[in-house]
Amino acid sequence: MSTLALIDGHSIAYRAFYALPKDLATSSGQVTNAVFGFTRMLIRLLTDEKPEALAVVWDVSRRTFRTEMYPEYKAQRSETPDLLAPQFSLLQDFLEALEVPQLRKEGYEADDLIASMAGRASAEGWEVLAVTGDRDVFQLVDDNFRVLYTRRGVSDTVKVTPEWVKDRYSVPPSRYVEIAALRGDNSDNLPGVPGVGEKTAARLIGQYGEVERVFENLEELTPRLRTNLSESRAQVLLNKELMTLRRDLEVEVEIPDLVRRAWDPERVRELVTSLEFFSLWADLQSVRVGGSGEPETGRVEVETRVLTTPESVSGLPDLDPLVLELVRDEHFEGLAVREGDNRVALVPEDLVAGLEPVLADPKRPKVTHEAKILIRWLRARDLTLRGLEFDTALAAYVIDPATGSYQLDELAERMIGMPLTADLPEDDIPTQASLAFDPRPRFDQIGLRAEAISRLIRPLRSELEDREEMELFMEVELPLVGVLAEMEDAGIGVDQEYLRELSRKLRADIAGLEDRIHGLAGGAFNVNSTLQLREVLFGKLGLPVLKKTATGKPSTDASVLGKLDHPLVDLLLEFRQLEKIRSAHVDGYLSLTGADGRIHTRFNQMGTSTGRVSSENPNLQTIPIRTEVGRTVRRAFVAGPEQLLVVADYSQIELRVLSHFSRDPGLLEAFLSDVDIHTATAARVFEVDVTEVTADMRRRAKTINFGLLYGMEAFGLSQRLDISREEAAEHIDAYFSQFPAVKSFMEEMVLEARRNGYTTTLFNRRRYLPELRSDNFRIRQMGERMALNAPVQGTAADIIKKAMIVLSSRLGQVSPSCSLLLQIHDELVIETPEDDLEDVTALTVEVMEGVAELAVPLKVDVASGRNLAECKS
Repeated sequence: MSTLALIDGHSIAYRAFYALPKDLATSSGQVTNAVFGFTRMLIRLLTDEKPEALAVVWDVSRRTFRTEMYPEYKAQRSETPDLLAPQFSLLQDFLEALEVPQLRKEGYEADDLIASMAGRASAEGWEVLAVTGDRDVFQLVDDNFRVLYTRRGVSDTVKVTPEWVKDRYSVPPSRYVEIAALRGDNSDNLPGVPGVGEKTAARLIGQYGEVERVFENLEELTPRLRTNLSESRAQVLLNKELMTLRRDLEVEVEIPDLVRRAWDPERVRELVTSLEFFSLWADLQSVRVGGSGEPETGRVEVETRVLTTPESVSGLPDLDPLVLELVRDEHFEGLAVREGDNRVALVPEDLVAGLEPVLADPKRPKVTHEAKILIRWLRARDLTLRGLEFDTALAAYVIDPATGSYQLDELAERMIGMPLTADLPEDDIPTQASLAFDPRPRFDQIGLRAEAISRLIRPLRSELEDREEMELFMEVELPLVGVLAEMEDAGIGVDQEYLRELSRKLRADIAGLEDRIHGLAGGAFNVNSTLQLREVLFGKLGLPVLKKTATGKPSTDASVLGKLDHPLVDLLLEFRQLEKIRSAHVDGYLSLTGADGRIHTRFNQMGTSTGRVSSENPNLQTIPIRTEVGRTVRRAFVAGPEQLLVVADYSQIELRVLSHFSRDPGLLEAFLSDVDIHTATAARVFEVDVTEVTADMRRRAKTINFGLLYGMEAFGLSQRLDISREEAAEHIDAYFSQFPAVKSFMEEMVLEARRNGYTTTLFNRRRYLPELRSDNFRIRQMGERMALNAPVQGTAADIIKKAMIVLSSRLGQVSPSCSLLLQIHDELVIETPEDDLEDVTALTVEVMEGVAELAVPLKVDVASGRNLAECKS
């Protein structure tokens, strides 16, 4: 017997909304938890129950024949939550795309339609399965009508059958409404009989059969129960009438109209992409009814061949664009080149040189995934990649910089529902005797990767255009790939002997500190052991416990130790500082120095949500500069023979960007007058003349200037300045009274981010902030801080990137041997021959100060020296 599934739309949507987190949202901030949960339930229903026909049944409004009979019916229910209301139209559009019929009837509830449709379907020989969280439909249960009842959320369900109802309520399903009438229903605002719960109601109906018979036999009941029933008689009879579902509605649809139909994959894929339900795409395809009546899958078959001769390489078709995928595993190294729809050629490493004319031709567009890796691989083989037109990883990053992972297999699965695994029998694996590698690698899987890159181009381009980020991608991010590859190849020189000597000195200093710590502690112990340190500090020395860890143990982190007054603590903090510099920086840099005497850090273009470039192996953004011993580490980074390092540092770039966005007169005046911004801020905040600003005032003003950029409030400022929260609040109030336009800008940034779901930089880089819609106060606060900082920090990052691109193309014009080496926060580090220093310096200042036009001038401080320590402006 065929099955018709009828889903109570509002019931399931509400349960999904309350079951799933409210921060389940698109990158634009549109909350989608109800739509996601509903869709996941639908997939599970189609997978487990496999109904041949399907419909979603909706309530039309709260005004029904029941509210006319009893105005208090459901009157206590609150309005639809603000985060849920807009999801209904999204859900209904999605169901329409999935070819799921949707039914509704003015003046009646979804349960009434389910009852009426069930009667018709049963008469036509169908079984019916209702999916709902409403128990009223239990009255319909029989051999041809079952209920998939959602107890909690949308995944905890129970199959309700006649036996289940009889076991649960001690009456057959047809008598369920009698029990419900006595018990009442708080969710529908229908009061029951006082003192009559489910068990008493079941006993009464089990004994008398229906509520009318109960009232006819009141004299047989206890006095209290008799009184309560007598006083509730009218309400109980009304309850029964209101709870009894209508089975006679005329619905203008025939059961065959509800038979499942195939949906348009392209239309659904577009909605899946816009809703960012990438994880559901493959599951949706698995339950799609195809033309043959069987579900379709997202698997793609690719024909992959291995090229073996130079002639076969030169004979590759002239495709536009040329899609390339770098292949490196233990059995094969080379390039996968897409040569047509679902056809890929593998070019072994020893034949890749045959692609040189194509690779170097800037007029032949190239597309790949993570282009920087490919560029460096080719450069190591004296090959150049020109004409890079698209990078699928980089495009995905620009679209959603908070994702964090842009692996090709994850991206293909999310965006186009294409799994990158190939199912080949062992005897079908291609082999090539001349390649001298194990035949087990599945070449078709490599081919799938190249095909996926090709298929990702269109949806990624479309998304970039829809978000108005194509210009940012094409003019900033894509050109920067080659610049970073060159910087990684160049590296920076390291004075290894100096670092070895510094390491020996630090080890001796650390050992001396350890001896002094042991002396103050009254005996030796492992200073690096948190357990032993707790015992010494809070046991032997009896120091106060200022803070505890999550497990209830006394905290020994630096912020806590800094507040303890004891000479051992001072030594301990110095010990930790020196040990960190020795292990992480001095010895760490030595271990990562290459055979060429240079460190080649890896720049991560896709590592931050704001657009800043980070670095790793090692992270050169953390070269210590705050302490004297930390600054000695900078001396280890050196220029080559007859070369100098040039450090060009953007002066207060984020504050200049802030003044541009806010147009605050006070900030504009300070920057246009070219005065020290922190001194000018201190003079205004503390209401003194510039000449009367003390070092402490300037320090406080500097902390306020940068702290407010990151959304710092009074508590955070009090901790940073070691002052009371009240005094910190006074500083912030004084700042905003002097710079009112800054406050207005910050407030507007948060409001705009809430409205749009994202912030934008001057160059239209978006950062999506679903945190602003969270029910969790702390998460919302974090979102507000991000909304304040992202436009400013992101714009500064974009400006630096633009400067790097222009400098990289122009430095060679004034000094062929000059190289851009590093980007450290707001600094660019350049290596140049001594004779070209003046020209390089002048060009660097010209480019960096002229790369963007703000309301105030960009200013660059330049210094040079044999090592980074000497580059002090």
